[in-house]
Amino acid sequence: MELSLAYIMSQILIIIYYLIYSYTFHLKDSNKILVFGIVATIISSISYVLLNAYTGMAMCLVAIIRNLLFAKDKKNKLSLIFIFVVTLIASIFTFDSYFCLFNILATLIYTFALWQKNTKIYKLLGIIVNGLMIVYNIYIKSVLGVILISSAFISSIVGFLKENKCIINMYK
Repeated sequence: MELSLAYIMSQILIIIYYLIYSYTFHLKDSNKILVFGIVATIISSISYVLLNAYTGMAMCLVAIIRNLLFAKDKKNKLSLIFIFVVTLIASIFTFDSYFCLFNILATLIYTFALWQKNTKIYKLLGIIVNGLMIVYNIYIKSVLGVILISSAFISSIVGFLKENKCIINMYK
């Protein structure tokens, strides 16, 4: 890992991305989750390019298409299938290590989570997605990515627990 200008810029963008991304786990409106997700994902894709992490960048481009498509019509099963196929095609062209599978799987799971109307499912699957992304960020040597996705991981757990007050009430 070299402390080049590109690396430093990628880390700054990652900070901005994770602030926005973590915020989505505290929203109850699925349309707001999608809008904030698009903004965050554009920022993330630029950081991946700066890190030469092309699978990450490709998954971000898929995510932008997904979010725009889901904002228009989330209920359509064909939209979900289309995004899964696009994800797999993009994966073929950018795959360079088995560690890329963590990012690809995270994209597929997150796509399914966003497709759900129930934000409880979104928040539960977000925990899994964040765990997978911790491993991918270790692979691409993004120090702040690892630190901040760990924060997002905690935030997704807190968001899930807040959404499921019955779980919290059990411990009072």
